[in-house]
Amino acid sequence: MSALRLNPAVDVLAHRRRIAERGRAHIAEFLEPGSARRLLAGLELQPRWNLVATLHGRHVDMDAAGMDRQGAAEKAAFLAAVHQPAREGAFQYLYGSIPIYDIHHKGARDRPLLNEIFEFLNSASVIEFVRTLTGATDIGFADAQATRYSAGHFLTAHDDGIEGKDRRAAYVLNLTQDWRADWGGLLLFIGADGHVEEAFTPKFNALNIFLVPQLHAVSIIAPFAPRPRYAVTGWFRAGRDPGLSAP
Repeated sequence: MSALRLNPAVDVLAHRRRIAERGRAHIAEFLEPGSARRLLAGLELQPRWNLVATLHGRHVDMDAAGMDRQGAAEKAAFLAAVHQPAREGAFQYLYGSIPIYDIHHKGARDRPLLNEIFEFLNSASVIEFVRTLTGATDIGFADAQATRYSAGHFLTAHDDGIEGKDRRAAYVLNLTQDWRADWGGLLLFIGADGHVEEAFTPKFNALNIFLVPQLHAVSIIAPFAPRPRYAVTGWFRAGRDPGLSAP
């Protein structure tokens, strides 16, 4: 059982009204303060991160530490390949990731914090909170990944609507302290006219949650940002977790 705890002071009904009006909410102080601090400390100490992107139309997972060790020419060629589809308007992303959902379902026990995060997000208290918040009473489970956005990392506009995934709400649990908006990493909500309707700064221990589908992006991290932007992200989805074995 996870030792992580929701903050009992959060007024779910007030945020539910916000979801009903705008389709999204920024929930400050989502976790008990000690839980949030422990999560950040644990993510900062994680030994293995992937670097994820789309290359030649396919999702790729690369060893982040190995990519850091590449020479300047190799890094430049890689970034050129990543930037080209984004320049042309295709969906693209570049950031550090740990696939919490996959690690949990593979039964790995050498990274206990990741399993604890998954168990917390799928606990009865969190699932019921999100059902009440969103009005989506068919939510049955959450998937999750840890993310680490460093300088130059980004996520271009998309709406998360993928047939068969049954995504009811997307979430970002922000875990970086003392973040400034001009460092980038903002969650942007984009209207039909192309203007940014609203933007959420990744405030420490805030849950940003929004109904799917909804056009959004994460603004690029500035080269002068002094630290990475850490978060746990994913979707609350309807039905039974397909990663569970059949009874």
